[in-house]
Amino acid sequence: MPAEPYPQTVAPPAAPRHPRVAGSDRLRRLLPGGCRRQMVELGLLFIACAYGVGAAVGLPLYGDGAYYFFRIVVDGTPDIPNFRYAAVLPQLPTLAATWLSTDINLLRHCFSMSYAALPVLSLLGCWMVARRRAPALILFPALFFTLNQINFSAVSELLLCLYLAWPYVLLAGLYPRHPATWCYGAALAPLLLLLHPLAFGLALFLAAAAVSAARSADDAPRVQRAWSVIAAGLAVSGMLRLAWTLIGSNSYERSFADASQVGYYLLPTTPGQVALMVAVCAAAPVLVPLRSRGTGRSMGPWLVWLLLPVLAAWVGAEILAGDGVKLKAALIYPFGLLFMGLALWAARASTDRHPARRHGSGRRYARPFAACVLAIVLLTLAKSAAWWTATRGLINATASADGTCLVFGPQAPYDLQWPWMAIIDNWTAPIAALVFRGPWPIPLLLPKDGCTLLRQTGTAYLTAWTGRPESLLTTRFGPLRHAHGECAGEPGCLEPVGHRQ
Repeated sequence: MPAEPYPQTVAPPAAPRHPRVAGSDRLRRLLPGGCRRQMVELGLLFIACAYGVGAAVGLPLYGDGAYYFFRIVVDGTPDIPNFRYAAVLPQLPTLAATWLSTDINLLRHCFSMSYAALPVLSLLGCWMVARRRAPALILFPALFFTLNQINFSAVSELLLCLYLAWPYVLLAGLYPRHPATWCYGAALAPLLLLLHPLAFGLALFLAAAAVSAARSADDAPRVQRAWSVIAAGLAVSGMLRLAWTLIGSNSYERSFADASQVGYYLLPTTPGQVALMVAVCAAAPVLVPLRSRGTGRSMGPWLVWLLLPVLAAWVGAEILAGDGVKLKAALIYPFGLLFMGLALWAARASTDRHPARRHGSGRRYARPFAACVLAIVLLTLAKSAAWWTATRGLINATASADGTCLVFGPQAPYDLQWPWMAIIDNWTAPIAALVFRGPWPIPLLLPKDGCTLLRQTGTAYLTAWTGRPESLLTTRFGPLRHAHGECAGEPGCLEPVGHRQ
């Protein structure tokens, strides 16, 4: 007799599963959503520690940061660069610390920690916003902060604009009806007006996002009114900033629009940095499918993410060799706006489809985030190592000199000509020589004919526009080898050494 078919209520025996598939399922059971979130938080801790290392060695004092710190310590006032008044805010903790202590090392650490905390707090704020509803969206700001590592400036007002905007973008996408989102948007408008000449682009972008949020809130007039007010405030801020940029820019700001300068201002300078920028930009659009898939199956080729730490190691090696050191590559600004737009699109699409559920969780978001974390940590530590090496070299250069004053020029002093000293061999080197110094008397490092002026007037011109009495520098930074004219010819009064070449 023919075999009877299986009853409808009984399923046929399942085919044996491949051991690798079964092992993957066991791993997923062992790695629930909460554990994946803990992995992201552990990655954030690693990033914070890497930035802490950079702050400990004084990396935020690279370039303009050293001048900002000098103004606070010597003059007792924060620096307001080119009427960018909101740039004062990160300097306030150090200014307050000067009322409690005059220890130069303590103040230096306070200044460095204040600026190093800005990107960490921005990324942490993004995670706090996205953690419950759409944790996979943390990948968009993580990609931006990976690319941001090619910049050395910790005090850039342009980058500060982006740090402030990232948590707001995710708030606007995931919590458009929450009053905290509206308050954040209202606070951003005046800050962007007072931060950077190019901040008008970010303000107008956020205004357009606010208009979109207002149009999507037809069922809630109160929400629509709130977003309309925010859009108007951001639009006014952007237009005022644009007019200010076109009419009120000074010669320094206009110089970057010159054909001979715009390329250097916008673009990275080494092959590794270019490759990292291309890889990050290729990885960002891959994340867009997250807006419609909660499983993360369309995360894209794993190779794109695997390349990030590899390219970061390449860029780190270039930095340690003295290549690719510059304040910032401003091209990261439009890329940051692009990443924000993608994040906003993904966030709103997920909340529009299933507003009551947690979306964009993605089973695999922890692994791409781990690649970003590794890249960020590698680059931050490489920059910190390069800066520590250069500051130790500068300390040794001033300590081993025989004179009362060292001439700073294109080929002098000799100790600054090594490739690994390129990170500190810039216009702020005379200030850095005071900030990073040993407890013993040191000579001043002064540009051009600064040593002659010091002997004649007792005023040290650390830059062409920064002259301070030698006695004041001694009081603020520690003992100097006096080179003022009245000691000339006395025993122990040494002559200046070094010649501009």
